Amino acid sequence: MLRIDNTIFSFDVLEKKFRCILPKCYGNCCRYGDSGAPLSADEAYILKDIWSDVKPYLRPEGIAAIEEKGTSIVDFEK
Repeated sequence: MLRIDNTIFSFDVLEKKFRCILPKCYGNCCRYGDSGAPLSADEAYILKDIWSDVKPYLRPEGIAAIEEKGTSIVDFEK
């Protein structure tokens, strides 16, 4: 186990592939994680590709953030 502040993580988060299953996690890593959900290069491309289709469904602050930062960002630790 790995402890960071008051949160305990399994080493699985470091050793196994991550897959977002929104109905199970309810977006917790996106809301509470330092960097959000990890993406593969293919997934980042898909987000960029579908941006115009998704945009009408987002809140104004989400649209503004994506227009400022892009559909994905590279974590500072990479």
